Amino acid sequence: MKRIAIFTTFSSSDHAYSLNNVVVDQIKMLLRAGYKPVVLVAEGFNPVGVYKEVELRQIPRVFLSNEGKLPDNYYEDSKKMTESLRELLKDVGVCITHDVIYQPAHLIHNLASRAIADERPDLRWLHWIHSATTPNILCNKEEVRMLIKRPFPHGFICYPNQYDRTRVATNFRYEEHLVKYVPHPIDIPEYLGFHEYTKEFVDKYSIIQADIIMVYPVRLDRGKQVEMNVRCMAALKRREKVVRLVVADFHSTGGDKVVYRDKLKSQGTKLGLNEQELIFTSDFRDETRGSCPREMIRDLFNISNVFLLPSRSETYSLIAQEASICGNLILLNFDFPPMRSIYGDNALYFKFSSNIDALTGLDGETLTDYKGGEQYFDDMAKVICYELDNNRVIALKDKLRKERNIDYVFKNHFEPLLYGQERELNQ
Repeated sequence: MKRIAIFTTFSSSDHAYSLNNVVVDQIKMLLRAGYKPVVLVAEGFNPVGVYKEVELRQIPRVFLSNEGKLPDNYYEDSKKMTESLRELLKDVGVCITHDVIYQPAHLIHNLASRAIADERPDLRWLHWIHSATTPNILCNKEEVRMLIKRPFPHGFICYPNQYDRTRVATNFRYEEHLVKYVPHPIDIPEYLGFHEYTKEFVDKYSIIQADIIMVYPVRLDRGKQVEMNVRCMAALKRREKVVRLVVADFHSTGGDKVVYRDKLKSQGTKLGLNEQELIFTSDFRDETRGSCPREMIRDLFNISNVFLLPSRSETYSLIAQEASICGNLILLNFDFPPMRSIYGDNALYFKFSSNIDALTGLDGETLTDYKGGEQYFDDMAKVICYELDNNRVIALKDKLRKERNIDYVFKNHFEPLLYGQERELNQ
């Protein structure tokens, strides 16, 4: 693996500063992928959070001016910074910078970086910039201003939206193929404050990347009809969706509940669901065998998109309410009329039988016979897919969950830029 350096001008870690958060996510991406990045920070930087997990190398404090005014002795600062970078980057193959080639306050850093780039054509530079406007080439020293107007050698510009690539290339005087689109990621578990169990859980079962995530917190009584969830998710898989059905089977450690769980696992296997797709939290780790922390259920509801409650009998169903508050598409039991009185017409209703006479509203039974076998669930899957694709809130939430999480952005946008650049840079 290449040695990667992230070159910042930070003197502190301020989480109200968006650029700091971008750097933090880059550090996390590199660490998760097995890299050992070094981070360049200003002298006196006090590490917190993820900065404690990497090697920090300190650059000297130098003159800064947002107006681009350099003192007459700027050369001494530039020489000091160049000597520092020469030593700090000697074992580095790729150097990532942030606004070094854009901000007038970073003129000294810009000059020193260019000096190192001239000395080391083997060192690749990835320049993250955070504005597409013409760079603020404000400088009271004409010789410096003319130098930093030139495209920086041996590197790419990285920009977080695709549309502006042409504008960036024009304003920064680069060929357009040297301006790369890299969207800003989001560390979803961290941002949503996931419980430590949830963080481990979603990684183990690759849940965040799935197309359809369904969570059913349930004691394994047969009247809860978890088999309907299994059949529904199998139908969605037949539509070539990546699925994860999480059964949070609390208070289900003995008697018929164990027999029922084994039956559900067997059913899932027969319908084509593997252990990554049909997951029982009781199999996750010893601490969750009795129950899942409520925070873990909340976390999973926050990233799931479909909630199905096929239970034959409920008094209210708090879990349906919790799943709805977290933005899930809600599927309820048409054969159990109290569900409609509680949750109204904004849920979807499918027939799953019940222990009430739906015609009289009194004790009795309502039975639905699926004479077409799995066809009913195949039709249900079509409805679900339509709703997920056409509900703008859910569709955008799902897209960002799958395509802006830190693993996806790293694999598809960030890491490829660390390799195979030589031919393109020489075009």
